[in-house]
Amino acid sequence: MFINDVYEILSDPVQRMVYDEIHGYAVTATNPFLDDSSPKDHVFVDEFACIGCKNCANVAPDIFEIEEDFGRARACNQRGNPDLLQQAVETCPVDCIYQTSAAQLSLLEDEMRRVERVNVALMLSGMGSGAVDVFRMARSRWEKRQAKVLNQARSRMMKRKSTDEEPSYWDNLWGKDNQYQKSEEEVQERAQRAAAAARRWREYSRRGVDKRPTFKLPDSSSSSRGDN
Repeated sequence: MFINDVYEILSDPVQRMVYDEIHGYAVTATNPFLDDSSPKDHVFVDEFACIGCKNCANVAPDIFEIEEDFGRARACNQRGNPDLLQQAVETCPVDCIYQTSAAQLSLLEDEMRRVERVNVALMLSGMGSGAVDVFRMARSRWEKRQAKVLNQARSRMMKRKSTDEEPSYWDNLWGKDNQYQKSEEEVQERAQRAAAAARRWREYSRRGVDKRPTFKLPDSSSSSRGDN
């Protein structure tokens, strides 16, 4: 069950540390979009650029599928045929298929669930056609989150220096850094689990169980009236 998966991830100290690192909640976090050390072995479809041509779903049906609600392609499997994946990437007419790291995918999927979308037919007819850069939005959200965490850390340090306060249990909730050191393979595996959880959470949100999207696409008709 989905909720059990989320609880398992967030209640596991090591998995929670990986999640916090990916999403910028940790002081030591590195922006995944600036980290070239992680392999780009995951696939992401920018659905705001996708025109629903079904090319990728025809070329690599084990990786891509077309959403019923919006008529756009989505990656439904991260472990499909790599040769067919490469062919789909190279033959996409609008270059909307990206190979990303697991950490990047987690952030992108989290961002996608926040943005309102329209059916591809409506988009091509001019409705909701405002340009949306989901990569920029995901990077910006990470940077704002990280800035807030760093400011809070500075405030705690200043307070502790001024009062000579000893670190509390809550300051060291996850233990010492070396207590949770893991191999590179384990870190990658946990990042993949975080990405998978983000994809499932997005699907959960899309069905209307979660709150509605917070980012509304501009109405092309209203914007055109404003230009007149």
